[in-house]
Amino acid sequence: MSDTNGSTPARTKPGGHERVTLARVAELAGVAESTASRVINGYTENFRVRPEVRSRVLEAARKLNYRPNPMVRSISAKKTNLVAVVGWASDGVNRTALAEAVRVLKAGGKHVCTTFLDPDYGGHELPSWRVDGAIALQVRDPADVVELEQQALPYVSINGHAGPGGDAITFDEAQGTGLAIEHLAALGHERFAYCFLDKLRPSPRGIRHAAVLKRQNALIDGLAERGLPAPAGVDGFGLDPISYCRECIIGAGATAVVAFDDVVGSYLIQALHTLGRSVPEDVSVVSFNDELPSRMASPPLTTVALPAAEAGRLAGEMLLERLSTEDAIEHRDIVLPEVLVERRSTGAPKS
Repeated sequence: MSDTNGSTPARTKPGGHERVTLARVAELAGVAESTASRVINGYTENFRVRPEVRSRVLEAARKLNYRPNPMVRSISAKKTNLVAVVGWASDGVNRTALAEAVRVLKAGGKHVCTTFLDPDYGGHELPSWRVDGAIALQVRDPADVVELEQQALPYVSINGHAGPGGDAITFDEAQGTGLAIEHLAALGHERFAYCFLDKLRPSPRGIRHAAVLKRQNALIDGLAERGLPAPAGVDGFGLDPISYCRECIIGAGATAVVAFDDVVGSYLIQALHTLGRSVPEDVSVVSFNDELPSRMASPPLTTVALPAAEAGRLAGEMLLERLSTEDAIEHRDIVLPEVLVERRSTGAPKS
């Protein structure tokens, strides 16, 4: 329960430390509690406070590490300073991006909140409380942002679609796939496979992420430009890792496989080992994302790294920009380049 000035009553935390109240701040500053409340919460319109009094209040709050209750402050404020996270942080790329966005937003004075991130929900639902803006994760269907668009809520979408009222930050999948082709072709590979396994990377509501098809098409086009055969395995997404390796890599004579992400790449290495094939001696594996599984695989995965932290930083900055102005900002699409990180899962094919 909070007091009417937006502070939290004195209570003892589990560690034995008493929570700081607004009354204690006012007492240390030598002012009335109402004055301390106005200074801390910024309610100084038609209410003059001498500079030295303001300084004493702010210094007292700093010394006591006092934090106003943002929910109570929002009751009388025009803005809540709350930003909602909507969508599903399913993997390392999205979690990394979100963590960086939260850091930027908190530094900008915003509090970030979320509801349960249900991957099977048919939309990106806002919380039941009032918020000023939103970070949307993995928007796979334009219908998912209808609520955000209808409410004219400022928002930025990370790794997914955004409507005309928001911004989208995505990754250059064609450019990144081109790096993988160039690397493998320079090693001498001519027969490729492309692997996305539905059983390993479930698609919420049956909608695969747009990157699945973008990487597949970029691989097909890139190999065709080099006069190389189309990749095997694009019709084997429903298989388990062992069956996929047996039918779409070994059976197709592929010496290199481009895996959708580090998780799929790690499973392929295990499956190939089970089938008596070594990586990279028999088959080279390139994955995407460069999150934790890539460095823990044996051998460590050569991967196309997505700049997730940069995406999160830009999302936070762009949302702060939208929240700081009443002027209309046109829709922006930011596409970030990817980088190849070479490790030990790729090598020259056997003659």
